[in-house]
Amino acid sequence: MIGSIKKMFLTCLFALLVLGAANSQNTNINPASVNVEAMSDAQIEKLIAEMEKNGMSMEGAMALARARGASQLQIDQMVKKISEYKSGKRNGVTKDDELEEILVPEEKLSEKVAFKATDKNKEIFGFQFFNSKNLSFEPTMDVPVSESYALGIGDEVNIAVYGASQQNYQLTVQKNGAISIPDLGPVHVYGISFKDAQQKIKNRLISIYNGMGDDRPNTFSDVSMGNLKGVKVNVIGEVNLPGTYSLPATASAFNALYLAGGPNENGSFRSIDVLRDGKLVCSVDVYAYLIDGKTQNNIQLRDQDVVLVRPYAKRVRVEGEFKRTGLFEAQSDETVADLLRFAGGFTDKAYTHRLELYRNNTRTLTFKGVSSDQYDQVQLMNGDRLVAGMLTERFENRVSIDGAVYRPGNYELTEGLQLSELIQKAEGLKEEAFMERAVITRKQEDLSLKAVSFSVRDVVNGKIDFELQREDRVQISSIFDMREARTVEIVGEVQFAGTFAWAENLRIGDLIFQAGGFKEEAEVAGIEVSRVLDYDETSELTKSLLHTFQFSLDRNLKLNPQDDSFLLQPFDKVYVRRAPGYRPQGVANIQGEVKYAGDFGITRKDEKISDIIRRAGGITPEAYVRGASLRRRIEMSEAEYQAKLAIVAQDTTMMGQEIEKVSYQIVGIDLATILANPGAVQDLQLQGGDQILVPSKLETVMVSGSVLSPVAHTFTQQKKLKDYVNGSGGFSERAKKGKVYVLYANGTTQATKGGLFGRRFPKVEPGCEIIVPEKPEVDKAASASKWLAIASTLAALITAMAVATR
Repeated sequence: MIGSIKKMFLTCLFALLVLGAANSQNTNINPASVNVEAMSDAQIEKLIAEMEKNGMSMEGAMALARARGASQLQIDQMVKKISEYKSGKRNGVTKDDELEEILVPEEKLSEKVAFKATDKNKEIFGFQFFNSKNLSFEPTMDVPVSESYALGIGDEVNIAVYGASQQNYQLTVQKNGAISIPDLGPVHVYGISFKDAQQKIKNRLISIYNGMGDDRPNTFSDVSMGNLKGVKVNVIGEVNLPGTYSLPATASAFNALYLAGGPNENGSFRSIDVLRDGKLVCSVDVYAYLIDGKTQNNIQLRDQDVVLVRPYAKRVRVEGEFKRTGLFEAQSDETVADLLRFAGGFTDKAYTHRLELYRNNTRTLTFKGVSSDQYDQVQLMNGDRLVAGMLTERFENRVSIDGAVYRPGNYELTEGLQLSELIQKAEGLKEEAFMERAVITRKQEDLSLKAVSFSVRDVVNGKIDFELQREDRVQISSIFDMREARTVEIVGEVQFAGTFAWAENLRIGDLIFQAGGFKEEAEVAGIEVSRVLDYDETSELTKSLLHTFQFSLDRNLKLNPQDDSFLLQPFDKVYVRRAPGYRPQGVANIQGEVKYAGDFGITRKDEKISDIIRRAGGITPEAYVRGASLRRRIEMSEAEYQAKLAIVAQDTTMMGQEIEKVSYQIVGIDLATILANPGAVQDLQLQGGDQILVPSKLETVMVSGSVLSPVAHTFTQQKKLKDYVNGSGGFSERAKKGKVYVLYANGTTQATKGGLFGRRFPKVEPGCEIIVPEKPEVDKAASASKWLAIASTLAALITAMAVATR
């Protein structure tokens, strides 16, 4: 783009100078005296029009301008002027765009078009090479062309003459294949290399610049390439996107193949021909680049070249433990060794001594095992499938040793390796090694296992030894492996009850010390130890199960002298009981209409409700005694709590439900009777966590359940239960009238009673709730079926009885 703008600027400058030259024929104006800075936009437009009118080429304008004496300063001024001019617009088109369209039209280069490849295409080795996001093969435009670059029609050649003579030429290769040098005429450069073109142009320049050809030249020339015209290339044959592509002049065969998506699933990567004027220029083998990085045949393309991708001749599938797998193409004389090189060789887990070759013989398949010495002899055929297997997990020289040695693990089996040597390689036995017996597990010829036992002590002392074999596994156990773990257990009122490791000379006081000492509620005078029967006692059937021992300690963990010699043995269990008089401190709470509401400690086992009412200062005159209630704390055991949690975790219908470990239940009490007769049956004993509520006088009665308008009513002494129900709209259609019950404020209930003279509803008191249950829905179809079944059964029964009485 920059080169095109520069060409446009120079063309406009030449137009200015040409116009000056034309005018000078009449006015004798010297173009060197033209003031470029003073020119207006209208004059620039006029110059462009004059340029078109005269039909003068850029080369002719340049030659004429230099001949008329145009200076470099004028060129620079014109560049600046045109830069300012191009910012304006006329008729919706920028002047710069208009000039470029008139003078230097540029052709847009082709871009890569996305396409959907088949699964088979993706398997072919080389497909990703032409379809990678990170490998675009875009030709570089901003570097000097190589000496081998072949000049084409439309390429720009810049010639700079410097020294005793100074001149600059900016020439374009015309359709006749030549550039036209002023005062020299045409020089044919089309199709020859840039290096040859340089020499040819310099040889022609010598004819007009005498200082170039002397032995001691004083004039020099430099020939370089300017803008290069793109080329159009046809990519045909077995490619994913065949067509005609516009490419830069420096593009190669790979550039064209990249835009065409590379060979398709039937195309060859080994036989890609570049045709020029109907003749074969070269044949490209993509594998030479992919495998060895060679680019000799990736030639520069010319206008109207044809890239022809032929169908593949041989294709082989590679599977298994190769570094590259998929479909590879082979040429006529290539062997398995060549294909192995294409596949990058074997993986680290491959069995390299033999390959499996599956061959299509046009009717059936043939299998051939190819050994490693045949890789460079067996030639490939179209449709072959080559498979590399994996190594077998089998060791030729491995033995192992485990257990009570310092360095257990695998070791190399050397010739004549003895068991004692292996133990030394494992840095010897540990102190706790069991010396009486160990075992070698050995694989026999049929791979069945055989156990070889030995005395570790005899091997260490040199009395016996064994020569080891492949895959022998030596197991030496420790004394701890050969017996049950020796522990003691302590339960009861200690800080950290649990199981502890047994040690020799362990006493009761030592174990209690390890368990964190006694709790406050511990009875230190009644320590009990239970002990299992020994070997001799368990050899006979008896009724005895355990031995028990009783001891008395003080809180400083001291025994009396007789008991202090008692040592714990493995599996002993020590019990620390709770003191008989100890009880955790219980608290009862009383709220409501008492003189001193709050918490009260339970001082005696037999403390009752009347006692705590008395300690609370008695009830107040506002108390509603008949409405007093008791809420009793119920704490779930740990086992029950964990069981509930397990049920919730497994039952998806209970997901998210919280399990409360502590809950409360209402205990109905008659506080009036309790206060009138302290210590009577109704006067319950208190428990820790009890909550007593003595409410103030209540004045409402709540009606709920199956009534038309559940609502609370003001209590009136004269009203009966049915009056309150009627005040709530009466019974609903599905009300179960015979099951109406009353829930009183103290937590007790009373149900409706039936008799010969009708229903007797419970008495209503202040603060109570009248609850009207609802009849369950009845499935009429099911009821009809039920009665039909009953009728059928009765009919059958009557028939049977009639038959029996005959």
